[in-house]
Amino acid sequence: MRGRGVAAVGLVVVLVALLLGCGQEGDQETAAKRPQRSQKPPATEKKLKSIRLTLEGYADAESVGILMADQRGYFADAGLEVDVLSPAASDNVAEYVAQEVDDIGLLPQPEVVLARDKGMPLVAVGSLVPRPTMAMIWLRKSKIEGAAGLAGKTIAINGLPAEEGFLQAVLARAGLTLDDVKVKRLGYLLVPALVKGRADAIIGSRNTEGAELEARGLKPVVTPVRRLGIPSYEELVVITRRNRLVRDPKSFHAFMSAVARGTVAAVADPEAAVEAIATARTEIGYADPQKPVLSKAKVEATLPLLSRTGRMSPGRATRLVDWMHGQGLIQQELPPPAFLTDRSVKP
Repeated sequence: MRGRGVAAVGLVVVLVALLLGCGQEGDQETAAKRPQRSQKPPATEKKLKSIRLTLEGYADAESVGILMADQRGYFADAGLEVDVLSPAASDNVAEYVAQEVDDIGLLPQPEVVLARDKGMPLVAVGSLVPRPTMAMIWLRKSKIEGAAGLAGKTIAINGLPAEEGFLQAVLARAGLTLDDVKVKRLGYLLVPALVKGRADAIIGSRNTEGAELEARGLKPVVTPVRRLGIPSYEELVVITRRNRLVRDPKSFHAFMSAVARGTVAAVADPEAAVEAIATARTEIGYADPQKPVLSKAKVEATLPLLSRTGRMSPGRATRLVDWMHGQGLIQQELPPPAFLTDRSVKP
């Protein structure tokens, strides 16, 4: 998978990655193992604007509007040629976009707030999932009774910067600290860790990890973070550099319009949405595409949660920032215009 620290070595990395191929799903890829997917011929003869896009992780249900827009030619209809890739690790996305390696990325809104607090020139231009899906998840057989029961347990997280802060806040409400648990940063390996007993609980998404565990018949206990004291926020937003948006707002309007069209298509045809995920995983180069039964479970759980308009809530963003500042997760009380705008790009 393409993982480049600076744009100057991008071509070399892509060539090396194409030669080496990609490992099994869930492997922690090095920077040299992020292959560029094969390109389909443009659906139209007109010149298309090229956009490089990095998903939050593996192609999955929450990005299905993008996948459908790509595979059905909606981006090409909008005058765009979008190269859809996965990051070597989800915490690389902000840097890919900030360092001009990619034009667009997908991140949870709290991650955008953290990136802006660190001075990264990023801005969210639209929402894919407008409400939190993050949850504390463990298996019923673990006998854990609420957050207080996590004392002495091993908790696996993806590794995104906000997750540890959120975990700290959840534990604090239960009278615990991070010193009372063991935290593992496992990237895309959350479900295997829980299933194989390498973790007692995970921070995942109720509609992805939660749905997968349910489909496997493992009886997960899923507690949404909003029930654990975390305020509401946009679970997945589209980000870019502010100067990139200012330079070419029409392309982002076109992008969000095509994604809205792809989302409508996915909702109308869930089976096609499942196939779109499988196709994207194959094109990006995964050696072990997701089993259809698991993909179907995730799609069924996710489609009702997707934004049909892409619009974001400034009020929700303000409450999130106030909470993150109060928890000491950020140094600045950022006003929403500092890290989100959909005025010029909403479909």
